[in-house]
Amino acid sequence: MDEILAALQADADTYSNEESDVNPWQLAILNRLRDYVALVIQPLKLRVRAIVIQQVLSQRIEIRVSGTSVVTIVFAPSEQLAGEVAFLRTCAFKQLPVPRIIHADISYNVLPVGFMLYNHITGMAVSDVEDATLQRMAARQVGRTLRVMHALPMNGWGWPTPLQKWTMHDWRSVLQQWFRETTMIAQLQTPTAAPILARFWQNIIQDDIMENIEPVCIHGDIQMAHVYVTVHSHVQLEGVVRPGLIVAGDPMFDLAATMRTATSLAFRQGIIEGYTATVSLRPDEVTRIKRLAIVWRIHDLLIDNSVDEQVLLQSITTALDGLATT
Repeated sequence: MDEILAALQADADTYSNEESDVNPWQLAILNRLRDYVALVIQPLKLRVRAIVIQQVLSQRIEIRVSGTSVVTIVFAPSEQLAGEVAFLRTCAFKQLPVPRIIHADISYNVLPVGFMLYNHITGMAVSDVEDATLQRMAARQVGRTLRVMHALPMNGWGWPTPLQKWTMHDWRSVLQQWFRETTMIAQLQTPTAAPILARFWQNIIQDDIMENIEPVCIHGDIQMAHVYVTVHSHVQLEGVVRPGLIVAGDPMFDLAATMRTATSLAFRQGIIEGYTATVSLRPDEVTRIKRLAIVWRIHDLLIDNSVDEQVLLQSITTALDGLATT
C-alpha cells in the first residue's frame, strides 16, 4: 500500500511540475494527495491494487481507486460538493444512472477540502465516441433519464449550502448568482458594457417567462464529456456525472445546455428525441429553451479568457437582437 501511495504522490508531483496552468487550489491538494487519499480510503478495507489520478479540473480532482471494488474519490470545495450530494441523493430515489454515494464529508472536519466517494462509472465519455449514430443513441437514453429526473421536486432553488440550507428564493436570482460566481461578468464595468449587460439582465433573466417555475432536480451542466457509456453491439448509458453548480431549477436549463456549440448535432437531436418520446415540449418550454440557450452561450463566452470584450459584447447584442425578431 505504501508503494502505491508513493507512486500516486510521484504522479501528482510530476503533474504539478509539468503543467503550466496549475492553480493554488489544485496545488494544495496535489502536494498532499498521498496523505489525503490514505485518510479517505483507510476505513474501506479495499485491498487496494492501484490508485490513479483520473481528472484534474480547476476546482475538482478525481482519483480512481481499484481493489476489491473500484471507487472514485472526488476532492472539491464543500460549497460545490453540497449541490452534487443533493443531486445524487435525489436521483437515487429513482435509481437513475448517476454515481452512488458511498461516503461524503463536506464539513472540513477530516480534511481541509470537501470529499466524496462514489462507485466508479465505467465506460467512456460520449465526447470520445466518434460515430454520430452512437452519439445519438446514447443521447436518447440521456433524454429519457432527464425526463424522469425533471419530475423530482427539490426543496429549494439553485444549490444548497454545505449545511444543506437553500438560501435562494426564485429562478431569476439563481441565474444571477450563478453568473456572478462562475464567470468574469463582474469585471465588465466599462461604460460600453453597462447598457448591454443591463439589457441582457432585463430581456433574458428578468423576463416574465422565468417566473412561476417550480424547482426540480436538474443536472445543471449536461454535455458530452459528462455522459459515460459502454459500446459493444449497442450503446449503454452507464452514468451522467459531474453536475453543475445549479442542481435545482428550471428543467429547460438542462436542455438548453445541450444547445452549446461544443455539442454535436447528433447528441442534441438524441437528447430531444429521448426527452419527447412520450410527452412533447410545450410552447412555453420551447421559448424558455431559446432564452436559456442564450444564457449558456454568454456564460461560456464569459469563462473563455481568450475572448475579447468587444467580441463578447457584440455576441450579446446579436443574441438579443435575434431574440427580438423571433
